[in-house]
Amino acid sequence: MNPVEYKSARRTRIRRVLIDIATGAASSLLATALASAARLLF
Repeated sequence: MNPVEYKSARRTRIRRVLIDIATGAASSLLATALASAARLLF
């Protein structure tokens, strides 16, 4: 196994995890904002 390929695969996995965390945080913030807006309107 080439060490460069292993490092690249590891970096890709870490990037995927960070993207998943960011997506989860963004969707949570969006849901909170929509709930707040609904509470103000209704």
